[in-house]
Amino acid sequence: MQYPTRRPLPTLEDRIVARLTKAPATRSQLCEALDTSRTNLGRALTTLLDEGSVTPVRTNAPGRGRPTQLLTLNSSAVHCVGLNVTRTSCAGVMLSRNGTVLAAVHIVSPTSPSLQLSLEQTCEALAASAARQGIDTSTVRAVGVGVPIPMGRNARLSSDAYPTMEELSELTRRWWDPLPVVDNTVRVAALAEALWGAGADMSSFIYLRLSGGVGGCVVSDFRLVGGAGGLAGELGHMTVGSNDSPCACGKRGCLETLASVPALCERAGVADIAQLRAAVLSGDTHAREALERAAQAVGYVLGSAALLINPRAIIVAGEIVDAFPSLRSDIAASMYGELLPVMEWDIDVVGASLGPLGAAQASAYIAAHPFEEDDPAAHCPEEGSPQREEPASSLRASVVRGERP
Repeated sequence: MQYPTRRPLPTLEDRIVARLTKAPATRSQLCEALDTSRTNLGRALTTLLDEGSVTPVRTNAPGRGRPTQLLTLNSSAVHCVGLNVTRTSCAGVMLSRNGTVLAAVHIVSPTSPSLQLSLEQTCEALAASAARQGIDTSTVRAVGVGVPIPMGRNARLSSDAYPTMEELSELTRRWWDPLPVVDNTVRVAALAEALWGAGADMSSFIYLRLSGGVGGCVVSDFRLVGGAGGLAGELGHMTVGSNDSPCACGKRGCLETLASVPALCERAGVADIAQLRAAVLSGDTHAREALERAAQAVGYVLGSAALLINPRAIIVAGEIVDAFPSLRSDIAASMYGELLPVMEWDIDVVGASLGPLGAAQASAYIAAHPFEEDDPAAHCPEEGSPQREEPASSLRASVVRGERP
């Protein structure tokens, strides 16, 4: 699946919702304000009324004739749900039809031993938050899920290592009826940065996440691309010279064996990222050498990728970047060493600006928008499922900012 990173033009449904966000209005007032016919307005309103986003209210104005019907926005109705699950944190959001965040949860270091149980924990927490606030969840029309599993037409999933699409669907549908749209956490996080964060309005950038693994993806010509089989951007599995370490993917010498949290901790002889940071700050030789080698390797891989697509920026994210902010400049220096010195490249290396809640919101955005299916096998919904049939909603308000991924 390829996702456009420029928001689509608002549909008539979007424009109606935007108008009703300001104040209730009659059909005549909506026709005049939106410069549309009664027929077109009626079709759009039917969609909004059926999904519960808009509610009719009859006024008690004195006088003869039929009472005037006011249309008002159902501000407590959930239009879509977004979930994002990684091995280090989980997040979930519920959004109204106009993009307002109605409920949100963020779970750091989930106690669940599996991705599936972590997703269940997130669904439970989000549903409980909505119930406490009296939020109407009967109107949910789309559910999006980001999970750290291989995606793409040719991905081979082991049921022992990853939950299947059927298992994910069965789980989320305990709470919300629509079939979920599923994609990889790195891709949804990158889309969030492209829509609302560090990559907003950029025509091209490379997104790289240094975390439990090393994941990447590419935005080119205002599209988050998937390639022929949905596997574009697997930068974590590019081979780095003078490195023969075995990788979980089956290869040797992958970037992930140098620049992921487990790899860095093993080389530094520490248990976790907190201990790694303490070791580096105390001047521990092994820890510093491991971090320096990782920065050089990441820069080498990014330099090779930059020679191919010439991005406007590199967005780096993940626990390693958060723990060591100066790593960005080290990566940039290594990357520029791989570029042609006789040319002006002007590629910024910047940190991500959105956290797990932003990625969860991007999952909701994907589910609520009818993108063209370049790779049906990579997504859970079947043809004709409810969330693929309805018009695009304008989920551009109140992007959740906070902890970085």
